[in-house]
Amino acid sequence: MTENHSTSALHKIISLRNINNVVPIISNSFRIGQIFSDGEVLTNLLSKKTEFADETIDEQLTRIWANQIHYPMADDYKLWRVAQYYQVEHDGSDVAKEEYLEFLKKVLLDTNEGREGYEDFVIGRRKDMHTMSFSKLVKGLDYPQFPEATEDPLIILARVPFPVYITTSPHDFLERALISENKEPHTQVIFWEPGRQYDDAIAAKHYPDPHFNPTATNPAVYHLFGFENYPGSLVHSEDDYMKFLVAVVSDTDTQKPVVPHRLRRALAASHLLMLGYHLRDWDFRVLFRVILNYRQSELAKRGICIQLKPKKENLQMLSYLKRYFNMKQFEVEWKSSEEFIQELWHVWKDHQP
Repeated sequence: MTENHSTSALHKIISLRNINNVVPIISNSFRIGQIFSDGEVLTNLLSKKTEFADETIDEQLTRIWANQIHYPMADDYKLWRVAQYYQVEHDGSDVAKEEYLEFLKKVLLDTNEGREGYEDFVIGRRKDMHTMSFSKLVKGLDYPQFPEATEDPLIILARVPFPVYITTSPHDFLERALISENKEPHTQVIFWEPGRQYDDAIAAKHYPDPHFNPTATNPAVYHLFGFENYPGSLVHSEDDYMKFLVAVVSDTDTQKPVVPHRLRRALAASHLLMLGYHLRDWDFRVLFRVILNYRQSELAKRGICIQLKPKKENLQMLSYLKRYFNMKQFEVEWKSSEEFIQELWHVWKDHQP
């Protein structure tokens, strides 16, 4: 394997001694992009074509949803803005969050209409779609699909013995990958909105447990921006992101803080591997501000932020971003998360006796 800057940085932070101090952070876009990887299918669902050349799968999906709900503004590829509009139109309720989850399920079924071997499944799920989570629907359709001899990168990531994983996905894709590797993940959801109660027995299992001690075989999976089982917990609209930030930075509760102590320590004192984020998206911007809220730059361990290079590459901009992340104790690597995970796996194996 050819040594490069990325693997060099990985060799510095991955070892048998400090693997407990390395924490991957996985975006929602990472898995969504793999599930809806057929861009032509999504384009066909758009009633109007777009010339937006650097568009992500998330942005394509948002355009489709915006078109369906008659979003009136030009920025119809920004989910947090479209969700904000829908939320205002429905008197600030959680309807936007619930409707977007339903939208994803419908798009997935629509794009699999007539797919050989899954006809009966699609017909049956249309009848009970509302009772099924998006994660379960994805599993039932055997997504994501990868080329022959290509292993699921999320399963490769789950194979590395990290005791703590963080995700901003509201779905349980990471837990399913860990279970496939004979691990027993412990789902912990950040219920960030003050005063909102989730009293059912299922929610009780997902509240952060201060007494839980994660291990490589029984890792903790923190859902920082909520979980699909509780739509009200999702960080979805522009207001949600602002409220989430305020809730985090103004939290003074030492007994039941919004962000539990173990997660704070992981964000503050670990080597963080940020996978699948896009610099222009609000989930990344808000997440990065939360991370910096807990880290002291001069003491923080180095992290790695994986980004795809913009299609309209600007060398001055890339140089600026590299300097900015370096000031925050992060390496920035311009490559796909899938490629980085392969490198991570090889580096980890290199450190085995």
